[in-house]
Amino acid sequence: MTTIRTYRVRRCTSCRLVFSVPRPTVEELDAFYSGSYFNRPEDAALGYEDYGGESWAAANARRMWRAITVWHPPLLSANPRRLLDVGAATGDFAAAAADDGWEVYGVEIADYARAQGREKGVIMTKHLHDDAGPFGLVTMWHVLEHVVDPVNCLVDARSVATPGAYLVIELPNWHSFGRILKRDRWSQLRPPEHINFFTRASLQRTASRAGWRIERSATLYPHARNRAAELWHQRRPLRATRYAAPAAVLERLGLGGYLRVVARPI
Repeated sequence: MTTIRTYRVRRCTSCRLVFSVPRPTVEELDAFYSGSYFNRPEDAALGYEDYGGESWAAANARRMWRAITVWHPPLLSANPRRLLDVGAATGDFAAAAADDGWEVYGVEIADYARAQGREKGVIMTKHLHDDAGPFGLVTMWHVLEHVVDPVNCLVDARSVATPGAYLVIELPNWHSFGRILKRDRWSQLRPPEHINFFTRASLQRTASRAGWRIERSATLYPHARNRAAELWHQRRPLRATRYAAPAAVLERLGLGGYLRVVARPI
């Protein structure tokens, strides 16, 4: 596929991770995200025109705090109640946790986003190892598909987590119905923004190598479910069912668009 250049997709014969080539360097990714990624020009292909405004991405991040604690209530028992959100963007998810009394930290490579997060009261740093643990909860919302070395990222997270900590990961599901149907037209295929693509099995192997044991996993179609919820709120049940019913079936089959897991240290 072609974005800012032409890329090919490969699969590791050992761990089965799918990845794009050529691989960007750490320095190239730093430059990519530290530019206008969160407030890109209108004609740019990658990034967000307005992360906190028209894109609604920041609002979705804030809502995700409540959604994840409902999806897996044991997260609320994390001890200590210290959250590290890796790939924190403008800090909205962490800020929502702070509203519930958590001590919150965020890691974000983009200078613009870090500054926005600090304005919301989140302690923001550029690198994961800059944060002083221990943390009872570490979250990675759509992070591992972006990084050059996913194993090292998870090793760093393990180093700042308590022995009983929780790790929550969400990322695009390579084994999703959308990817299988659309193949190279799948919307998540957009390097150098997304350079790694996981299935349940490959994420399990990657997490295990880094010292994490996955305890719960699910595949989700949040966009379809959010649309169904909006239609139910508008008292349009038939249209709502047209979104909710297929999403529920695909999720049960493991074909949802996003893969979400909860892991604990080994």
